[in-house]
Amino acid sequence: MAMDRSTTLYSRKTSISLLASIEAAMANVLFFFVAFVVLLFLDPHVEGSRLSLTHVDSAAQLTSAERFRRAARRSHSRRQAFEGKWSSPSTVVAVVDYAGDTEYVIDFGIGSPVLPATAILDTGSDLIWTQCVPCLDCLSQPSPYYDPSKSYTFSPVPCSSPFCSNRTSIDNDCGGDRCLYLASYGDGSESIGFLGTETFIFGDGSSIAGVTFGCGFQNNGSLSNSTGIVGMGRGPLSLPSQLNPRKFWYCLTPLDSSAASHLFLGSTASLGGNRGALIGSTPLISSPLTYFSTFYYLSLLGISLGGNRLPIPASVFQLKPDGSGGTFIDSGTFLTSLNQAGYDILREEIIKQVRKPAAELPEVIRDTGVDLCFSFHGASWLPPMPELVFHFEGADMRFPRDKYMAYVDDLGLLCSVIVGTQDSSIFGNYQQQNMHILFDLEADVLSFVPANCNQL
Repeated sequence: MAMDRSTTLYSRKTSISLLASIEAAMANVLFFFVAFVVLLFLDPHVEGSRLSLTHVDSAAQLTSAERFRRAARRSHSRRQAFEGKWSSPSTVVAVVDYAGDTEYVIDFGIGSPVLPATAILDTGSDLIWTQCVPCLDCLSQPSPYYDPSKSYTFSPVPCSSPFCSNRTSIDNDCGGDRCLYLASYGDGSESIGFLGTETFIFGDGSSIAGVTFGCGFQNNGSLSNSTGIVGMGRGPLSLPSQLNPRKFWYCLTPLDSSAASHLFLGSTASLGGNRGALIGSTPLISSPLTYFSTFYYLSLLGISLGGNRLPIPASVFQLKPDGSGGTFIDSGTFLTSLNQAGYDILREEIIKQVRKPAAELPEVIRDTGVDLCFSFHGASWLPPMPELVFHFEGADMRFPRDKYMAYVDDLGLLCSVIVGTQDSSIFGNYQQQNMHILFDLEADVLSFVPANCNQL
């Protein structure tokens, strides 16, 4: 999406001036009390929080084909948005994601008194934001709009704040000594508002005070019936970057499970309780370009199937000095996407292992990006398939058949959940299911261990 960074914010001066006047009056009333409250909560130390993650399709009555298609279609759209960003990084204002179609949402409370909120969880972006009063142009949502004037723990972020600078992944400007922001996403969604700090309250009773977030008063696009976005990327404005300690982990239940997935923040984010399990760890790599610095890049060295290392050059998955290529992990993408040169070799080997021709794809999944399925309609069994291994720097991640092939029973198809892409490879959430995955932003390490996420 092409956009002029310098003119987009200024083209909305009328809205900004109106907002600044309203907010200035509000600030005069609340200033002294808020200042006192903020002094009490300057350190957002997190003793630990546990949140439930709700899959966007969990409440829908869907067949396995419908569920698979919807997840794969969201993944395809999100990947296309990423590819658009890679092809023209200088024209995109904010770190791009497909904000309207993601996989998981979280419930939490914001402010004092507490207002319930439901937001999209996204490891592919940084900013935390919610729709706010005064709403000059807002999307419909399931709960009342957040009103900062009614919360005694809200405080505006001044223009002098380090968060109000071009060192963050969003575009900033000043209005009435308030730090204004513009966040744009790959699907055309955008949010305009001002930055503030607030207390966030989670379902387990824990809270984090002094969280910097966006108060969006002019928003468009799609929010999947939520109130905003919780950015979980590597930038300074993301939720994990504002934690102490700066770490989190999640455990994703299978796509067809009725059990909730879980997210753990701060000191509860530890894999120390996995006794007897072999924990793997691999470095988190940073992109050389600011535009891509939010992503959690990993060093994928190669792939094996059935104990045989596939003849894929290591350079296929490496992050290049110009910021292209590489492999990153993403909670909001269902399918795993491998650079086409590596994917073509893996696809050929999978066909050899199954020992039957690939099926013609039915219309219901032709627009999902999935290009490899095998027909087992009416069969009473599925063929055994060898273990797939991703060789990361310092650790191997192992996948049995059902972690890289998905059986869509009402279509009688066994389909690969790995597809090809033209640039960066994306490690999607289907292969992350039933696994504890820990992001340690202080040590720059990703750790993982197999788990039964239904039993947490």
